[in-house]
Amino acid sequence: MIDRARLLALLAEPPPSPPEDWASRGVAAPRTAAVALPVVLDDAPRVYAVLRSASLRDHPGEVAFPGGKVEPTDASPEAAALRELEEEVAVVGVSVLGSFAPLPVVTGKYLVHPFVVELPPDVVPRVACGEIEEVLPIALEPLLTREVRGTPAPWRGTEILIPSFRLPTRRGEVVLYGMSAFFLYELLSRVAATAGLPPPPLVRTTDQPWGDRYDRTW
Repeated sequence: MIDRARLLALLAEPPPSPPEDWASRGVAAPRTAAVALPVVLDDAPRVYAVLRSASLRDHPGEVAFPGGKVEPTDASPEAAALRELEEEVAVVGVSVLGSFAPLPVVTGKYLVHPFVVELPPDVVPRVACGEIEEVLPIALEPLLTREVRGTPAPWRGTEILIPSFRLPTRRGEVVLYGMSAFFLYELLSRVAATAGLPPPPLVRTTDQPWGDRYDRTW
C-alpha cells in the first residue's frame, strides 16, 4: 500500500528545471507540451498509459501517457495535460498531485511537462479518440524492486541509461521507452521513496527498443 501522504509531500517538492540556453547550443527552442500520468492509489496502485495508433504521423504505435502540445487556448501546461486527458481517455475532475522536471523528446521538437494526477478508484480511462488504440494499466508495486533495463546513450557530454519497460497489450508485448519511460521511472522512484526503498535498479543492456526509428543520439 502506497503512503499517499508521503507521496504528496515528495511530489510537492519543486522539480529541478534550470533554464535552457537553446541558442548557445545551436538549436531552435522546442515547443511546449504536457502529459498527464493518471494514477490510482488504492490497494492495487497503478498508472495508466496509452498505446498510440500506428497510423499517426508522430510517434506511431508507441506507448505514452495522455498528452500533447500546449495550445494557445490552454492557460498553462497543466491545463493542456488535463485537456488531453479528457480528449484521449475521457477522464475529468481529477486532482493534480504534483509534477516532475520537464524533458525534451528525442527529436528535440517538444519540451514536455509531466503532471501526476489522481483518479478515483471507480474511474477507468477508456479510448476516447482515434489517436489511441488501447489504454494500458501498469501496476506500480511489482515494479518497485524489479530490475529495469537501461540502454546506454550519450547525452550532453556524458552517458546516461535510458530505461524501458515491457508491457502486455491485446496485440502482444510492446515497450515503453524514451521520455515516457523516464517519467514512469521517476514516478516509481518517488513511490519507492515512500516505503524507504531506493529507486528500481537500472541494469545496463544492449537492447535498443526504438530500433532505427531515431537517426540521432539523445
